Amino acid sequence: MMASLLENYGAALIAFSLFAVLHSIGAHEPLKNALARWTSPFFVEHFWRLVYCALSLAALYGGVAALLWGRHAENDVWLFIYPEWLWQVLTAIHLGSIGLLYAAFLQSDYLEFLGLKQAWHGLRMLANRAAGPALAPSMALFGSQRLVTTGVYAWVRHPMLVGGLVFLLTSGPSLNNLVYTAMYVIYMLAGSLYEERRLVRVFGEDYLRYRARVGAFCPRFWPRRAG
Repeated sequence: MMASLLENYGAALIAFSLFAVLHSIGAHEPLKNALARWTSPFFVEHFWRLVYCALSLAALYGGVAALLWGRHAENDVWLFIYPEWLWQVLTAIHLGSIGLLYAAFLQSDYLEFLGLKQAWHGLRMLANRAAGPALAPSMALFGSQRLVTTGVYAWVRHPMLVGGLVFLLTSGPSLNNLVYTAMYVIYMLAGSLYEERRLVRVFGEDYLRYRARVGAFCPRFWPRRAG
């Protein structure tokens, strides 16, 4: 069974692994510092996030999705049929996961999340260079200079990852979806650990206190000691 899955989905697994590694590294300081040396700090601060998001979407949908769903359309059929009552419950949870993703996306400022705000900020600075950069001061970016602990982030530390997982788990139970969900879970666990270390490094005690009272993927109803 496992050998058959690896034979059928090996290319998709390799593509997803490459995407996961590049996606994690591309958002963090060592690569951005190297890019700043190769290009300029101005490019990294204002345009890298937009490039990074575009490359991530291209790799995920043009690479992973094409290799997984595109090559195995015959595995999109459901492996079993839910009872009607269970399907209604799962549909409600599925819609709730979309709401969670939307709330987290809005709270992190979707224009900033996609890099559009930074790019617009950079273009304004280029257009007004003669007037000096004071016309467009640097922004305190989400997750780098700005720690948000309210809203959905007061319930879980990684609401986007949680919303994505619940969305997948309540989607149709096809073999393609199950394989992708397994890959997503591995990335969610490994990627969140990598991200947690970065956040502790960036925010220090503030993040340790936040981590002590808010669960990573499930709400925590009793705090634990920070550190």
